[in-house]
Order: sequence, then structure tokens, then C-alpha cells
Amino acid sequence: MKREIRAGTLVGFAGPGAVVDIGNESFIVPPIYRWHRNAFQRLDLPRLSGRLGKALRAVEGSRSTLPAQRFPASLFCESCRNLIQWKTEMEEKGKAPRCPRCERRGTLVPMRFVLACENGHLQDFPWHLWAHSGDYVDRDCTERSRLKFEVRASGGETGLASLQVRCTECGSRRDLGDITSRREIGRLLHRCHGRHPWHRQSEECDAKPEVLQRGATNLHYPVTLSALDIPSLSEEDDTTAYRDLVQGHDKYPRLRELMAAGGSETEELRQILTEMIASDTGVRQEVVSGIAEAKTDGRDSTEVREHVLDQDCLLQEEWQTLTGAMERGSLRSRTFIAETESANTGLPRWASSLIDGILLIHRLREVSVFTGFQRIRPGAGSARVAADPRGSEDWLPAAERFGEGVLFRISSSVLRHWEASLPAGQKSHIETLEAQRVAEEYWFLPPVTPTLIAVHTLSHLLLRRITFECGYSSSSLNERLYIDPVTGQAGILIYTGDGDSEGSLGGLVRQGRNDRIGQTLHDAVEEARWCSSDPVCSETSGQGLGGFNRAACHACTLVSETSCTMANTLLDRRLLLDSEVGLINFAESTG
Repeated sequence: MKREIRAGTLVGFAGPGAVVDIGNESFIVPPIYRWHRNAFQRLDLPRLSGRLGKALRAVEGSRSTLPAQRFPASLFCESCRNLIQWKTEMEEKGKAPRCPRCERRGTLVPMRFVLACENGHLQDFPWHLWAHSGDYVDRDCTERSRLKFEVRASGGETGLASLQVRCTECGSRRDLGDITSRREIGRLLHRCHGRHPWHRQSEECDAKPEVLQRGATNLHYPVTLSALDIPSLSEEDDTTAYRDLVQGHDKYPRLRELMAAGGSETEELRQILTEMIASDTGVRQEVVSGIAEAKTDGRDSTEVREHVLDQDCLLQEEWQTLTGAMERGSLRSRTFIAETESANTGLPRWASSLIDGILLIHRLREVSVFTGFQRIRPGAGSARVAADPRGSEDWLPAAERFGEGVLFRISSSVLRHWEASLPAGQKSHIETLEAQRVAEEYWFLPPVTPTLIAVHTLSHLLLRRITFECGYSSSSLNERLYIDPVTGQAGILIYTGDGDSEGSLGGLVRQGRNDRIGQTLHDAVEEARWCSSDPVCSETSGQGLGGFNRAACHACTLVSETSCTMANTLLDRRLLLDSEVGLINFAESTG
């Protein structure tokens, strides 16, 4: 029996700590120290691996295997409805779990609900406590294993209230009508048990547990970083780029000591250590030697970089290179080929003013790395659990994609003058959204500004329109926003990627050509002026996650969840298209 998941999902929703459904079975993905390291090949991207101080590894081939365990362990039989607590010793290799209590040996299916907390803990729901906590209970019954998960035969209830857990020993029972109630769970469990079933550890925890469905999005928020493999326009050499990665190896201190001591008697040992570090990190031996020798020469190779590597840092570096390529007219490397497109004719009047440059990227490579995850709520309010909780591994799971893209540079001058022209009421609304973002701890969203909302909305409109023309499906296209509120610079990268190094159809770059881009920009904006859900959509005061969207719904603006960098939030057609405050009309009047 094959149980398969896509390799790329290991750096996303199926990463360490995630609960994944495969057919009628449910498993939890273990930490990386339990993965088969030899099944992963090294990926080379210094600006990520060097700064993280970890090697990057991706699944190699289609026969790679990953150890996993069943979760939740509470399973029920589809034939006899008995609720079984599954144990590892009950496993039969290559076979789905079967009921040990009924003659039919019915298929066992995982229960739908689990408990989790904001500190990253996860545990099975205590069904025995639930069955003995309702109105029809025997308080003296201590039986934990004689439970049945049933559909109530009478009562006229629907939904969760029509399901119940019953103890066959004493007859105690309770339906699932209020199983998601925080108050009821608080009565049942005063605090979280602090369990990490994905690496079989537990710890003290005072957080309040919450009931979630095992497939819920907020059960596992992956924390990832992604970077484009683009040539740097700076003079940073390999010694600087790989410094943190090499110095993080456990054999590096010994190599440094031997380098400092010198002498021919330790030369062989120095060579062995250099080869070992080079093999583990994927860095060339001469670079490893150069880093170790830099310390002995009194240079500052071991100084820790003061800045924290985050996605914004990577985006700023990419923007410098991409805009530099625009100024130079082209930029080429093994994994990156780009050229400037002169779109001087055929553009709508607003685009001639607002679009400050177009870069066609014929080839690009994106590398994503999984660093950890959060549960319940993403951002600063929840604890981040590392992919390697023991800290024993010198690598992180990663994935690479190859594709093409089109970059639009937005005029910072137009954006600056437009923001200054906005009426006080509109500015007040944006300030209210930012205050809400901070108060409700939506830290995964960037600071809310008029430019962010307008540019993000324009990006979505372009994504939706280009899908009809380029030959790629809507879920294959992605956006990458470059917005710096300090400098006022802004850009939109629409790109696609695939795990195959040959995976590029060329249709996306074709849409960026001078003979097509004008019509694409015109159609993207004009189609958004009317939504099939208007006037409800255009007049709403807030919709979507947290109410951060205004005039934006699935009929006019939203895209696939995998395509958007902000979970389909911070969108508003009015801020872009309104005749009085819209960015498009402002750009058209100044063009």
C-alpha cells in the first residue's frame, strides 16, 4: 500500500509537525532529525544557507521515504462504531488499520477533532472524559476504552449535535454539539498537557487548549523563507556568503584551532576536517579553508551578523538586483535570465504614468526553506516551534522551483503624490486597519499603507487577467511584492515555477511583450470596475480575514490561496479604481 505526498509540500503545509491526510488515514510529520537524510540532496543558495547557518536539502528522486506515525491515535470503526486507541504495536506493514473488536474487521477512520495550543502543543481529544461529562453520566465509571462513536437515533438533531460518544460500560454519553466551545473545554481541561506527539516529547504548559479539526488550516502555520537565485550586483565573495554556514559546523572550532597552530604534523588532520565540513555543507574545500584562515589572519570572519534574516531582508536585496538589471538592460546567470522591455507604445494612459519599467525574466529559480511552524494563530502571539527541536541537525528542508516572470516597477513619485492627495477620511480608515493589525496580532501581515493596498490589489487584477492569456492555470501563478514604505519604492513580480528544471512554457514572458502588455493592463483594470456581487461587494465596510478587505471578493479580486503572499487580505478595488480617491484615476490625470 503506497502512501504518497508531494515532495514540495514538505516545505509547506506538510512540513514537520503537520497533520496530513492520505486516503482514510491521518499521520503527523516528524522532526527532521528522524528523516532519512541520505534521501535529500543539497541545494545551493548562499544568501539563504549562509545566513541561516544551515545547509539546505530537498527530496531526491521519487523513491524517498519519510517515517511518520498515526495521529490522532483515536480511531473509530465504520462497521461496529467502536472507538479504538491505536498503538504502534498494532501496525501491520503496508496495511490500513482494521478494527480488532468486530468480526468484519472494519476499516478504522481517524476522529475529526484534536486539541492544540498557541505554544505549538498537540494532543488527542480526551473522548473518555467527554463521554462522562454530559447530562447522562455515571460519575463513578473509570472505564476509558469501552467507547462508541455513534449517530443519535432520535432527537431530530443535525450537524455535530447528531453525533455522540457513548460508554458501553456505564451508558454515559454526550453529543458533539458544543465540542468547539472554549468554555466547555475549559471545564474539561484546565490547561494544556504540553505534548509534542510529532517528536514524542512533553513539557509544562499553562496555555488554554482549543479544539480544532485535524485538517484545519490554523492547526499548522508553516514558517518559511523564500529567495530568488539571482546574481548579486555587490562584491560579496563566497567566503562572506558561506561564512555563517561553515562556522556553524560542529567540527569548525577544531579546524580553526589547527589552522592557528600551524605546523606540518597536523596538515593531514586539517585536510580531513576541511573535507568533512565541505561534504556536510556543500561548500567548496578552498572556501572552507579561506574562512578558517581568515580568523587566523586577524580578520573578522567570525563576527556575527547583527541583522536578523527575514523575508523583508531578502526582498530588499532582490529589489536592488532587479532594478539594477532594469538600468543595465539585461542580467544573466546560470539560473537567471532577464531583459528590459520597452513598453513605450500601446499602454493605457494611467499605465504610462504609473508603470516605471518592465523586466521580462525568461528564467528564474526560487528556493523555499522550512524553518518551523506555529499553531492556532500566526505571528508574534504564538510560539514558533523549530523544524529541529533538539537543535542537533545542520540542515533544513528546502525545495526549488524553476520558471519565468514579469516584473512591473511602480513609479514612487506617483505613489507619493497620490498618498498625499488622499482625503482625511480615507487616511483615517487605513490607520484604523493598521491599529487593528497590531491589536489583533496579525504579525504575518505587513504594515498597512494606502500604497500596499493599492499595489496589492493591482497585482491580483493582473494575476487574474494574465491567467486567461498565458497558458498557466490560476494556481500556477504567484505574486511577489516589493514595497518599501521608507523609500516609497514598489514593484510587482508575477511569476510561475515548477519543480522541473525545464518547466517553463514561455507564455508568461510573452504577455509582458510590448505588443501585448498594454491590452493586458487595460483589460485587468476595466474588468474590475464591475463585480457580479456589486453593490454588496463595492459598498461593504469589511470582509475576508479580519475584515481587512473592502471592495474585494472571489468574483472580482481574490486569487488562489497559494498565489497570494498575504492570505487574500488587504485588498480594495475602490482604493485603486474610485473616481475620487483611486490610484488609477490619479495616475491618468497626471499622465
